[in-house]
Parts: sequence; C-alpha cells; structure tokens
Amino acid sequence: MLKRLMLATALAFVPTIAFAKDTAAIEASTTTLPANATSGAVSGPQNTIQLVWTVFLGGINLGTVGIKSSFTGDTYSAVSRLKTAGVVNSFYEAVIDASSAGTVAGNTILPQKYDSSYNGEKSDQKVSLAYAANGIQLFSNPPYDVNRFPVTEDQKRGTVDPLSGIVYALAGISVTRQKPCGDTVRVFDGRRRYDVDLKYVGKEEVSSSGGYSGATIKCLMQYKQVAGFKPNLSQGNALPTITVWFATFETKDQGPVKSFIVPVKLMCETPFGVAIAHARKVIVDGEQKSG
Repeated sequence: MLKRLMLATALAFVPTIAFAKDTAAIEASTTTLPANATSGAVSGPQNTIQLVWTVFLGGINLGTVGIKSSFTGDTYSAVSRLKTAGVVNSFYEAVIDASSAGTVAGNTILPQKYDSSYNGEKSDQKVSLAYAANGIQLFSNPPYDVNRFPVTEDQKRGTVDPLSGIVYALAGISVTRQKPCGDTVRVFDGRRRYDVDLKYVGKEEVSSSGGYSGATIKCLMQYKQVAGFKPNLSQGNALPTITVWFATFETKDQGPVKSFIVPVKLMCETPFGVAIAHARKVIVDGEQKSG
C-alpha cells in the first residue's frame, strides 16, 4: 500500500522524490533536458517551470519531489527524478529517473518518446515508449509480462506517459470554466492503464511556512485503474482520494504558455497517517515565485 501511495503521490503530479539534502542535486538534474527531448532542433521563445515539493507521511519526511519542463513552439520536454528518503529507506528504497518529449496540439498533448529507469534494492527496471501512427512501441528490461494482465490497443489509444501527464496538468491545456481543475489524464506506463480524474471543490487560501501561501482552487483527485492490474488491487486496495490545491503562476517570457497550473499542496488519508506534500519552490521562466 505504501509503495503504491508513494507512486500515486508522485503521479499527483511528479514522479520525482529525493533526499531533502539533495535539493541542489535535483535542481541540477532537472536543469538540463535530455538529449532526446525533442525530435530536432527547436528555437524560439521558451517557457520553463521547475518545481520542488516536500512530502510527509504521518509527520515523517519521505523526501522531496522535483521536476522541470520546457515549452518551445508546439513542443514540450520534461525530466524528473524520484528517490525515497529518511526512514522509508529502511523498507522501501528506490530511485526513478524519467524523461519525456512531444508536441502540444490544441487542448491535448501528443507524446513522442518516454524513458524511465527504476533502481531499487531488489530490482531494476528500464522502460521506453515510442509513439507512432500505428500505436505505442514498448521496450522494457527486464521484459514486462504484458500477457498476464493485458492492456488492449483500444485502451492505449489517446493515452500519455506518466511524465507527459504531469506536463498536461501543469500547462493547464484542458482547463476551462466548466473544468477549472482540468480534464481527466489518461495514462499508460507500458504495463498499466489508469485514469487520473479531477473534480472541482472550490476556491481556498492556503498558507505554508517556506512554501506557497495564497489563492488556490481546491480539487479532488481520484486514481482509477483501467487495465494491467492484478484483479485484487481493485478490491479494497484502491488508492485513496487525494485533495489537491492548485495555484496559477503567470509566465514572463514570450513563449507558448501564458500561465502554469501548479499543485502547491496535496493531502490524503492513508492507513499510515495523513500524507501531505507542499511545493516549497516554484520557478517560472527562471524567476522564483515561491520558496
């Protein structure tokens, strides 16, 4: 349960956790985009966002979360890193690095390439997804057993990788008056297919020492399993609803993004206590907005 909660909290909008003392290392790792971040040389006005969260569970520091994403023209690229911290490392220690790139088309995004590398105490896993007109090509090492809990081609259609899902949310591409929290994020990670649904609750002021304080919109986030999961995971083991507070940060450079929608606070009840994540640093177009 804790492992899945960690991954869901990361998905709730960042697959990137690291030691609090390694913040500089995170920032350095998310400052340089991967060489394969775009399909070719891209020039023109650019918008960037860099985020760092601190995650707690029952008052215990699990680590920090960081991500950087860049938008130029109709393209995007992002890098992220996950590393557990503190006492959680005594029973679940892991590092996950990821990168993704693609294009923005209207109110949606179209991934082109996704790479992730998981390093744990007992196992390692590399996954790559390549997006083409004829479907999604998967490379995994060790190979995934995609036949045990299959995901159909129809279920994969119109999905994004986990990191592109974060980009989709941050850019506010699907935010409308009718859906102030944005549309459902439909994710396929190479083995599992799930939806992240967001429901608007209302407007609320938040306050955080060392983090963001100010106006937000409050949303409920529900992680819904679609395919690729063990059947028992949907029987009493579903991930809890996560409450998310989003704040809007305007961009200053003449790039394609006018404002970013940032989850500045996340919270959910778990069997282990209350899990809380605070955005303690938000940097937009090189300008620090919070922290």
